[in-house]
Amino acid sequence: MKKIDIFPHIFPKAYFEKMVDVIPNKAAVRRWLEIPVLYDLDARLRMMEEFGPDYQQILTLSMPAIEYVAPPETSPGMAKLANDGMAEIVASIRIAFRRSRRRHDEQCQRRARRNHPRRGELGARGIQIMTNVNGRPLDDPELARFSS
Repeated sequence: MKKIDIFPHIFPKAYFEKMVDVIPNKAAVRRWLEIPVLYDLDARLRMMEEFGPDYQQILTLSMPAIEYVAPPETSPGMAKLANDGMAEIVASIRIAFRRSRRRHDEQCQRRARRNHPRRGELGARGIQIMTNVNGRPLDDPELARFSS
């Protein structure tokens, strides 16, 4: 029987390195370093082998949300780094992984279009949307551009 894990987290390597550099809460980084499957693709693949050949994952970018990692002037670059890193992971290991992405800011629609499965540059299978954006609920009028 095929098993698909729909919500495992990962940090693409380049994104993780940049995040470690810019994140305000350095204490959180120490915790993540104790969980190698979050940032070490080889460790993740070894772990996945324990579940057999019918096990797959739909990857999601690990918390914290990008808007908590970097301020508005640099978070779009962080989102691009995360998206490109997720695409690289999937391109290198198509059988084991499917990909998803997430990002919430004024450039969200453009990022979503870039990830569109057929017309987008990265060809994502979906978009991960958080339950809030910097504490604002998704039905906040400021976020209406994304929902329309």
